[in-house]
Amino acid sequence: MRPGIQERNTNLKKKKDMECLNKVQLRGYVGNVSKTAVGDTQCVRFSVATNYAYKGKGGEPVVETTWHSCVAWANNENVDVAAIAKGAKVELSGRLRQQRYVDANGNDRSFVDIYVGKLTAIEE
Repeated sequence: MRPGIQERNTNLKKKKDMECLNKVQLRGYVGNVSKTAVGDTQCVRFSVATNYAYKGKGGEPVVETTWHSCVAWANNENVDVAAIAKGAKVELSGRLRQQRYVDANGNDRSFVDIYVGKLTAIEE
């Protein structure tokens, strides 16, 4: 075998064996909630707010809030749909899904949702 061929084959095997992972975990407060019937089940679109706290340049506390768009299906036994109410504290895990479309003005748009696989309410 020519020099370099063995090294190239080993690198290809490593890349092939590398596992991909698309997983998100959040703990935060539910914002807006929209429930829609889709066939025999219910689709729940809701937002979750998470906070990140740090100290600013002057040492003052800063809290940065991020809103996450989430989608859950009522037929998923790991999702407590009753817990999805505005102001509720929840913990969820799921996967990211990006969707693209062209708006009425012909502009390309995209958005990212978290497709919820597991959701539980957190008692305070």
